[in-house]
Amino acid sequence: MNPIELDTQLCRQLPPWYREILDYQQICQTETAQFEALAQEITGVAENFFFQTMGLSGVEMWEQIFGIIPNPQTEDLEFRRYRVLNRITTKPPYTLGFLYRKLDEIIGPGLWKVTVDHPNYTLYIESSAQNQNYATEVAFTINRIKPAHIVYVNTPLIQTGILLSEQIERLNRVYNYKLGLWALGRLPFAADQDNEVIKLPETPSIQNALLTGVANFVSGDVASARINEAISITNLSKSVENNVLTVTYTVSSSQAAEITSVELLDTEGNALTSSVVYVPVGDTIVMKHTIPIAEGVVQSGG
Repeated sequence: MNPIELDTQLCRQLPPWYREILDYQQICQTETAQFEALAQEITGVAENFFFQTMGLSGVEMWEQIFGIIPNPQTEDLEFRRYRVLNRITTKPPYTLGFLYRKLDEIIGPGLWKVTVDHPNYTLYIESSAQNQNYATEVAFTINRIKPAHIVYVNTPLIQTGILLSEQIERLNRVYNYKLGLWALGRLPFAADQDNEVIKLPETPSIQNALLTGVANFVSGDVASARINEAISITNLSKSVENNVLTVTYTVSSSQAAEITSVELLDTEGNALTSSVVYVPVGDTIVMKHTIPIAEGVVQSGG
């Protein structure tokens, strides 16, 4: 939709000789402010015909219709627009393809993963834990379209990584003395100088054995998880596959109503990873940490 452009500068509508009169200038300034307010109202009415451009008043009206109680502290206007749009477009027939389209709309393309455990009638949806404002809306959508015997489990994902690189240098060894002319203690017998790089870190050289070894070492170092800087969880599930360490654990609503920070700790209680997140906890959620070990170089400013 093309934006509506309304000219609110009244002085430009007057004949040139009136524009020089101070009284008319003051009148125009007063009326211009009123016309600008009117122009905003006219534009707002036009924008409220579309959910993508709807203003706050329009969104609040639809939230009242759907019985939604918003949280302005954590939900911005853009998210609230998509939420009411999702509510009005969630109509049968319901299929997995329909669910995928809904997740693209709510979370974003490529930002989620769906796993269906058919034997156990469980639906897992994995997405980033950094911003879970949409988690409640995803839960609403799932519970509206899924069969009653299917259990929905939210799996917030926290991903960090470790990069390894190798640089090889050749050193020139310089001897400070000749045979028979060694002044004991004055200078070292030999010194390494003028190193020359013969293999840059950007050139691949690290093999899978080292990457897997590092992943297994990190796995052995992770002893527990801590949520909200207070609640310790020791029942962890850890696995290493394709040089990626995966750590999962379960958080119930009896432990926390929402998760705002997560940490992985070693046996001495030192934090190995720390992330600020927002995850509302329903009955039970599964937290998933992935730590890929790969060869690479962190670029400057990256």
